Amino acid sequence: FCSVKEWKGAYSISSGYNSTHILLNPTLEFIEEFKASLPIDSLALTNNDSSQWSVGTATSIRARFFVLNEKLTIREIIDSTRVGTFVTLGTIETIDIERGWQYLSCKYHNKKVMPTTNVDADNRPLFFCNTCDKEYSDVISRFKLIAHVKDDSGEANFLLFDANAQQIVCHSAAELYDENEDEDFLLEAVSDLFGKIVLFEISVDADNIKGKSSQYVVRLATDDREMVEEFADLPPKPVLMLESADDISSGSSGFSGTPLSKRKSEQDEDSCLEDQHSVNKKLSQKNLKGE
Repeated sequence: FCSVKEWKGAYSISSGYNSTHILLNPTLEFIEEFKASLPIDSLALTNNDSSQWSVGTATSIRARFFVLNEKLTIREIIDSTRVGTFVTLGTIETIDIERGWQYLSCKYHNKKVMPTTNVDADNRPLFFCNTCDKEYSDVISRFKLIAHVKDDSGEANFLLFDANAQQIVCHSAAELYDENEDEDFLLEAVSDLFGKIVLFEISVDADNIKGKSSQYVVRLATDDREMVEEFADLPPKPVLMLESADDISSGSSGFSGTPLSKRKSEQDEDSCLEDQHSVNKKLSQKNLKGE
């Protein structure tokens, strides 16, 4: 929804954030004029300013990979303690064949249906939909791929449901499904994913963080070559450099080129050496007194 603002006789349309009144499909004169000014073709309105990204348009795909979400390596995703959505680049090594590549769903939604022993009037097998609480013979095959994905930092299992899997398989599951085919057989169109480099937008949820689930749900996937190459060329995240208290108090240059964690380790080593020297000195003094 949106809000309409008036200032000195001029009207503007913006998001509904902080609105005090919301009108649904109002028939105000200036709104009708605005609607009449819109193009009558079916093209979507987009922002031509490349510095802006409009969610809901084709450019929003790029925005999700390059602007809206944080880039992480697979190891950083596995180690993450934050619930959220992240983007990463990885190579599909294998597909989990034991769990199959598709499932049969109700034609009215994407919920899985279960086979029954019943048949319809045409002797076609019936499947029960728990959501609809009905039996259907007309069901649809949908993708459910568990991809083992790897990058230079680590590897993880990414779960791709129908639309995202179809994006990189380039076929619908319904086009590939054969009810007479062995369920353990992996179609060539699916096995062709092995070795493919793909951009993934994935979710890290509470179960992932707690270790209850080792699968990360894919929200968006693309193997567009230009986007993959552009993403791969992005510079790595900078290492945070911090000053130590000694640097500040001594009035040094104000910046240390050594990462904080490394300098802390070096300070700990220096401290250990001082302690060891102190102990050795005391032992030496003790020996002298004994003599």
